[in-house]
Amino acid sequence: MSHLRRLIVENFQSHEHTEVVFGPGLNVIVGPSDYGKSALVRALRWVFFNEPKGSNFIRVGARTCRVTVEMDDGTRITRLRTTSGRNQYILQKPGEQEQVFEGFGNEIPQEIIQASGMRRVIIDDRNKAELNFGGQLEGPFLLTENGAVRAKVIGQLGGVHILDWAQKSVTTELRRLREEDNQLNAALKDLETALHAYDHLPHLEETINRLEALVSRVEEISRRIDALSDIARQWQELQDALEDNNRVLEGLAFVEQADDRMQNLEVLAKDYVYLSSLADDLRRVEFQLQQVEKLITGTGHVPVLETHLGRLEELSRQLNELSEVARELDTTTRSLDRCTQITVRTEMLEKSEECLSGAADALRLLNSYQELLAAWRDHQRDYQGVSLAVERYQKEVEKYLEEYRKVLSMLGRCPVCFGELTTDAIKRALAEYE
Repeated sequence: MSHLRRLIVENFQSHEHTEVVFGPGLNVIVGPSDYGKSALVRALRWVFFNEPKGSNFIRVGARTCRVTVEMDDGTRITRLRTTSGRNQYILQKPGEQEQVFEGFGNEIPQEIIQASGMRRVIIDDRNKAELNFGGQLEGPFLLTENGAVRAKVIGQLGGVHILDWAQKSVTTELRRLREEDNQLNAALKDLETALHAYDHLPHLEETINRLEALVSRVEEISRRIDALSDIARQWQELQDALEDNNRVLEGLAFVEQADDRMQNLEVLAKDYVYLSSLADDLRRVEFQLQQVEKLITGTGHVPVLETHLGRLEELSRQLNELSEVARELDTTTRSLDRCTQITVRTEMLEKSEECLSGAADALRLLNSYQELLAAWRDHQRDYQGVSLAVERYQKEVEKYLEEYRKVLSMLGRCPVCFGELTTDAIKRALAEYE
């Protein structure tokens, strides 16, 4: 164990510059009164124990106070204080860089304590003992103390204070644990009482499961409704096509008559060809008639004229008949053109028949879809009622979860494992019910 070898005091109380050399073992400073013997002990205590505090010990007229202690291993510890507030420890170990400590408050830096080995012995909360220094009027170590203090010190030297401390700690901890157990039991009872409000949660879970099944069923029905809507739109398109076909069929009601008239027209066409040749003959006859008239005018052969006049009357009659036939032929031609147009429109009859067949199938589908639509409306009403119930149950769950969170926050510990509950842990616990 190291010991003091030299003490250098500068501007500390009555000492302007004083050096003291110590030897191994016990050192006693003697001299007349008021020669600064106690000041040297106070300087050592100021360095090792930070007493006295403040700066009143600086020598009058000086601005800096310095106390240096040199240990037998060459370590130098310097304490410096100025009137301007500067307060430092300077530690210089052999072969190492100098260390400076500032702003340490009332506590001695641990590096200084380790370098010097000087520390007070803590007897209890109110008593501390110095084993290294003694003042002029101080009695021998422990002899001036009462029996309780001496017993504590001896107990500390023998390690009994550890048992005392352990006993006090165990007693205090047991008392604390009993109080905590009572508080936890009370909180547990309150929690059990509060948890009775959540007895309906299993039933609520079953209700939610049923509602989820209903929601799935409603979604399936919604998909079917969308499909039915598409089919209804297709059916409407088919219905419009059917109406168009009906109008076309109404316009084709006289097709059979047109067929008969077509046959008549074919006969009339043949007659028209024949009558056309007759018209040519008539024109030739008229021309010949004109020639005959000229001949009659020039000659006076009456019998020949009568013969030609009789033939002329016959030809005139035939001409009138041919004119009537020509008018009928013109009417028949117009009817034939109209029938041709109708025939062009009848090319869509096969497609119309297919549309009519599809319309009949669509009508049957429409009847089944109407039944499904009525069932969907019933399910829609049930779904609306279920949605309102779900919303009401959701609000109740949120209210109970908020109460549960407040209870857990008030307890601060898990009611099952008694572990500490943080905000994140409470959120995770509540997330399981959400």
